[in-house]
Amino acid sequence: MQAPRYARLYWIAALACVVALVYWPSTIFLYEKWTDTAGLTYTHGWLILLICVALVVRSRRELAAAPVHASPLATVMLALAIVAWLVAYRASVVGLEVPLLPLIFWLAVTAAFGWTVGRLMLFPVAFLYFAVNIWYGNPLRELTVRVMRGLLAVTGPPAVIEGDVIHLSNGTFLIEEGCSGLHFMIVGLAVAALYGEQRRDLWRVRVRQLALMAGLALLANWVRVYTVIEAGYLTDMQSYLVRVSHYGFGWSVFAVALLVFFWLAPFLGAEPPLPSAAGVPPSPNGEGRAQLGGFAVAVAILLGLPLLHVALRMSRPVPPLAHPASLVSPLPPWHAVPVDVRSAWQPVFAGADELQRRAFGSSGDDAVEVLGVAYRTQRQGAKLVGQTSSLTGEGLVAGAERVVGSAAGPFREAEVADRAGARSLIWWRYQIAGRNLVAPHAQQLWYGINALVWRPPAALVALRTPCNADCGSARRTLQEFVAHSGMR
Repeated sequence: MQAPRYARLYWIAALACVVALVYWPSTIFLYEKWTDTAGLTYTHGWLILLICVALVVRSRRELAAAPVHASPLATVMLALAIVAWLVAYRASVVGLEVPLLPLIFWLAVTAAFGWTVGRLMLFPVAFLYFAVNIWYGNPLRELTVRVMRGLLAVTGPPAVIEGDVIHLSNGTFLIEEGCSGLHFMIVGLAVAALYGEQRRDLWRVRVRQLALMAGLALLANWVRVYTVIEAGYLTDMQSYLVRVSHYGFGWSVFAVALLVFFWLAPFLGAEPPLPSAAGVPPSPNGEGRAQLGGFAVAVAILLGLPLLHVALRMSRPVPPLAHPASLVSPLPPWHAVPVDVRSAWQPVFAGADELQRRAFGSSGDDAVEVLGVAYRTQRQGAKLVGQTSSLTGEGLVAGAERVVGSAAGPFREAEVADRAGARSLIWWRYQIAGRNLVAPHAQQLWYGINALVWRPPAALVALRTPCNADCGSARRTLQEFVAHSGMR
């Protein structure tokens, strides 16, 4: 490639580098996913990235020939996407933050060079989503369990299925997320999407190709899981597939599914003639300046909004740490009692700046445990809601949740039970930037919005009381306690 003729490729590559560096938390997350040899679900990410680069290079002539018209609409959309990324980042919502990264890159390219270039970049950028954490295996796992239930009922062996656990007479199988076939599904859909793009198929043909591949990926995973179960039963759990690994076996079955796809896919629609490659016309006068100007505007927005965000946060003092449990000071007949250190309620909040336990009793032998949790700054791995936080801990199992009213406003309620079957009620709510919230996702969003311009405090207060006779009486106990607690 001659640099003057295909210089736009270098501008696009520069934008990709700027996005990857400035929005580095998402970049690091993808790197960790792509190198996770334990989870394995996204270890194909490097290959997907390489294919994306190859697709852009393949379109170099069309990209060089496309007229440059910086797009004000794409510029506004880029700014909004960056603000959404900042909110998701501060709220530690990785499921929203990371998927915004390719979109920000595509909008930056479109804002700099116009919608014609944006359309040419659409498929390469969209293809990257086959390596981004937007895929979830729970629906596939539930479907796998249902299919295994039906197959084993017809063919045997006799099995008792409880949730995701399959009990046989000589062993037990747990249908984990890795058994959902999510990895096969993602890779299969990526292959089908690339197949349609290479042939320049019509969209209705591409939809058929994706549907065919999805069905074959599901079938391949069901064959894998069923074979492992049967092998375990017939060999008294001594099969290599059970004792060592069935990962390679799964990919072997999936390879057969791919061969079937390539055999059937041509029958889904006629292959259209490939368009002839367009020549690269000489750049018109002034286009180089327009290209540089659009690039400069895109980079200014990519850098400017995060810098403005940091400046606003640093310009305001850090507020004092909240102490939610200390704000609970009930009036008589309630009084402080010693905390039961052997309580089954052992909440876990990793990285909390404060975790305070208190207990109160009344003249009627009612008892309420109070928990207060506070974070100076919420972040990934240290936040009120997330994988590293558990209000119930390991000692309690929670049932359905609902919102209840009280003299101090709404609380979120859950009925819980310990290992001995003793039930109790837990009420809790979040305190974010001086506002009480009961919805977990709402508190994350509210925190992220406030964290755009300052460092808001984040806290949680929770109350627990046993269901001595029934949980209705426990609910009335909490209602009475809140009415005398001074909470608002």
